[in-house]
Amino acid sequence: MNNKIKNGKKSELLFGLVITAVATVIGIIGLIFHEPWYEEAQPYLVARDASWYEVIFTIPHYEGHPPLWHMLIKLASCLGLSYELTIKGVQFIFFEAMILMLELRSPFSRVTKALLPTSFFVIYHYCVLSRPYAMMMFAGLLCASFYSKRREKPLPYILSMIFLCLCHSYGIAFAGGIAAADITGEMIRNRSFRKTVSFFSGNKKLTFGYAALLAAAIAVIADIIPKQDTMAVHLENNYSYPAALLLCLFFVPSEVFVTSFSSDASSIQDEVNSIGEIIGAGAVSLIIWGIIFIVCKKRRMLAEMMIPYLFASLVMSIYAYPHHYGIFLLYVIFIMWTAAESEPVRLEEFTAVIKKSGISDKFAKNCVIGGIAVSAAMNVYWDVCSYARDITNPYDNSPAAAEWIKENHIDDKMLMIAWTPDDTNIYPDAPVTLNAFFDKNLYYNMEGNVAYVTHIKADEAEREADREYFRSMGAPDFVVCSFPQSALSIENELGFDESYIAEAYSGEAIRPFKDKIDEKHLYFICTRETYKELYGKDYEIPSYKNS
Repeated sequence: MNNKIKNGKKSELLFGLVITAVATVIGIIGLIFHEPWYEEAQPYLVARDASWYEVIFTIPHYEGHPPLWHMLIKLASCLGLSYELTIKGVQFIFFEAMILMLELRSPFSRVTKALLPTSFFVIYHYCVLSRPYAMMMFAGLLCASFYSKRREKPLPYILSMIFLCLCHSYGIAFAGGIAAADITGEMIRNRSFRKTVSFFSGNKKLTFGYAALLAAAIAVIADIIPKQDTMAVHLENNYSYPAALLLCLFFVPSEVFVTSFSSDASSIQDEVNSIGEIIGAGAVSLIIWGIIFIVCKKRRMLAEMMIPYLFASLVMSIYAYPHHYGIFLLYVIFIMWTAAESEPVRLEEFTAVIKKSGISDKFAKNCVIGGIAVSAAMNVYWDVCSYARDITNPYDNSPAAAEWIKENHIDDKMLMIAWTPDDTNIYPDAPVTLNAFFDKNLYYNMEGNVAYVTHIKADEAEREADREYFRSMGAPDFVVCSFPQSALSIENELGFDESYIAEAYSGEAIRPFKDKIDEKHLYFICTRETYKELYGKDYEIPSYKNS
């Protein structure tokens, strides 16, 4: 018997290592070919150029997220690695930790362990793109692994929850939801408020741990709460919070596992879907919620089912893009992990419910297996689409543009970054990303003369002062923008005599999200005279002014 157990454990370990190795190879290929974009460059620029004090205490108020990600990148940048090696190295560590947790620590079956890495959010979006979501997933998996022992050994559980709070603003909400669900669930199971109070007062370590978690969460919230001059505070909210919350509950689950109606270029607050898409996503989401309900009801985990994701949804209803939908995947993994440690989840739990409608056991099994196969197939399809497009097309314009700048010594020229009509401190993504390839800020008109975006909103007086400063500097050699028309707008706004109509450089990038793409452009616009100095010939393409 002991030999069988040992052989079984060895077999499980070998299987987990094989899946980990496959996922690792795929992830490394994706990281090698991927060109980082603005949301990867901005943390690097902050970490590289801002002081430790600014990274920890000032910038989080404008970024809206805890400073841990910036701190880790700052530590990595001290090793003297290049921009891409720095951010991709930190990203890879947490992606690998996430995969190892799923394959070697989770209580799931082999089939589940094989399918989880195929998730679009696991193997592509939270793997290839260097952002804090893999770190948040890893922290959430740590919480799940320590959850069953939280009564006897609360310290690892509480520390992992604090880690989750430090990863992301959604992590704060999710950790708070887990703690609230634990307390509420205990009350429901005891059917007595007094017994619940008595239980937690008797377990002083866990009670003290939850108090420490609350204190840590409050401290992190205080560190990230927006200042009055933060751009996000002044954004127009032309949407319904209840509608966004309903989308989080009955649209996001379907988008994670089966459907692909959203584009990552639009937030959940800007979702515009047909009635058919809403009904379809809602129906799939109800099935997913039904599966979770079956598992949680049997294990008396209804509080754990409802509260954590509800807390996260309240934050998502204020601000969320489709790449944030992975929080629902983390929630599902957490629930299924903790449920499986209470009692293994079996196929019969779901077929028994379906059979109550009068269908056969075989058909019920085919329904469950078929649903799983459809979800897995959709995620693999999204993975293939995203990897193929990321490998064959530039994800961002900045690497090629940086080479052009260096070859032609453009970094020594007067470069002006375009701004939006509403604020001289708001710039397009691609030009900012270029700063990551140089050890200085390329643009003389960026707020504070720093290489990263400060997210500080300029009031009318500041905007006029900025315009006066730009005029005093004289006409730039190049206007760097996402749309050529921006150069003409700036020319008119500042009253320059020069005519900026020549396209000295242009680049196109394709950003995949599932089976959709978002095109991004980068332009260096100059006068005809500058163009001729640069290339030794006249600019022959018709001007945008006449097009």
